[in-house]
Amino acid sequence: MKPWTIKAIYARKLTVPKSVGAGGGVDADLLLEFPFTCFLLRNGEENILVDNGMKESYLEQMAIGDVSAEGSTQLLLDGLAEEGLTPADITSVIYTHLHYDHCANGDLFLDVPTYVQRAEYNNLFCPYDFQAARMDYFPDTREWIQKCSNLILLDGDVKLANGLELFVTKGHSLGHQSIVVPTAKGRYVLCGDVPDLLCSLFPKMDKMTLMDGSVIDITPVLNQRFTTSAFINDLFGAYESHYKQLSKAEKPEPEYFICSHEPSNIVRKYWG
Repeated sequence: MKPWTIKAIYARKLTVPKSVGAGGGVDADLLLEFPFTCFLLRNGEENILVDNGMKESYLEQMAIGDVSAEGSTQLLLDGLAEEGLTPADITSVIYTHLHYDHCANGDLFLDVPTYVQRAEYNNLFCPYDFQAARMDYFPDTREWIQKCSNLILLDGDVKLANGLELFVTKGHSLGHQSIVVPTAKGRYVLCGDVPDLLCSLFPKMDKMTLMDGSVIDITPVLNQRFTTSAFINDLFGAYESHYKQLSKAEKPEPEYFICSHEPSNIVRKYWG
């Protein structure tokens, strides 16, 4: 089985206080830029996209934060082009979940195998009122996903023939999933938004690398095993998910975990 490589593709950024993104009751006055990131997985035969970012038309509809004025769909296309790829070269798509910042460009990938947890699909069509108020799911997602010619709805944890492992991670939405990616350097876990930042999974961290590569001091949280962002809806489920993630990585260390909104993704860019 061929090992995978992972590339982060920047899709937009959201500016919010660190305490909103990481929780823990610290750094409430620290305003930071957090990227929306999707990931390209390659093994020499397959080009798999995990999530596909934001699109420009969503900006006016978003219900949270101060969003930059940079491109979005074009950023995805640029990220693929850096690898000599176009949307037509993507062999399948895996969604961690179907929130607007993770699947906005799904209409570019309607004819490839598309992996979604059944619980997430159902949540899309029947959101709770707080999800609707927060606009977790956008109406056009319901439209394009029904046009997918090869939609694969999963009921729980699975291991694909290519070595990728998809497993349910509760806490953020009803059908959120994370992905184990076996690379030449070990097993990495793509966490999605559970958690969205590394310092939630490893709250004793006292440094954070920003999108421009600079390193800042952050306040470690010493009295909690994990911290949770303002977007975690199920604290018990999130804790369960984090223990599960720690057990699946090569080592339970920050190196082997990749969170969707971690600023350092944009600097590092490649794993494996």
